[in-house]
Amino acid sequence: MKTILFLLLSLALLSCQGGKKQNVQSADTVKEDEFIASVLYTAPPYYVIGKDTIYNYATDPIFPVHTSDPENPLLSIDLKNYVQKKLADVHLGKGIVDVAFLIDKKGYVRQVIIEKSAEENGASPNVAARMDSIACKVIADLPRFTAPATRKGKPVNFLKRWTVRFE
Repeated sequence: MKTILFLLLSLALLSCQGGKKQNVQSADTVKEDEFIASVLYTAPPYYVIGKDTIYNYATDPIFPVHTSDPENPLLSIDLKNYVQKKLADVHLGKGIVDVAFLIDKKGYVRQVIIEKSAEENGASPNVAARMDSIACKVIADLPRFTAPATRKGKPVNFLKRWTVRFE
């Protein structure tokens, strides 16, 4: 089935000649037909790895609320501020690391992967390796999410993407 779909898609892309204008000439008139093929990539709604189903689209898991000041419990830290607070003592220069991580059905962070390295985002190679490892460590050490992602009211495994910024 996948092979047939791939062949049909390849044939469609080849027949439109890369979206270029095509001149069709007859004996009396010149006619221009414009064929534009656009293929949009959308992430699948879920992946199946082994016996686990991992969803891309579900209600976001709830990050635990931490009070930043014990005297003022109304001040809370969200995921962005939590990560930035952990990176406050890291002085490697500016850089960006894009990571993806799995939040399981119980709210724990599992399987952190680098989607785009700091080197791909412009950092020097020797610094980028350290930024990548620190970003993975910070994300892997996130506390348990108080409520996991849900789909139709049931907890599900959820793939979350995050950008870690070094200042």
